[in-house]
Amino acid sequence: MHDENLAVMKILFIGGTVFLGRALVDEALRRGHEVTLFNRGRAGPTPSGAEAVQGDRGDEAALRALAEGRTWDCVIDTCGFEPRVVQRSVRALTGHVDVYAFVSSFHAYSDRKISSPVRRS
Repeated sequence: MHDENLAVMKILFIGGTVFLGRALVDEALRRGHEVTLFNRGRAGPTPSGAEAVQGDRGDEAALRALAEGRTWDCVIDTCGFEPRVVQRSVRALTGHVDVYAFVSSFHAYSDRKISSPVRRS
């Protein structure tokens, strides 16, 4: 249900089919936003109403092809497991998005040493 008082945003999600990404996509669609998902197409189905663009964020050519001739109001990145890969995505999308939002509970501080609570034997 779209609120007529709010502007429709064009939102690119990197990932977006499972966990937090899926919840954010579902809410964006519910609010009437235009949603594009960029992912490998392996983790989960694309929600009805969203555009799916299949590709690997680790592939610079795939990122360039995604961005070519397109713009979004924002990108929401919920699946950046390596800081260098996130940086590559930011560079590839510069000039194509107004805001890049990276959501992470672990890699937000790439220079911080965090020991794993799981011990392997």
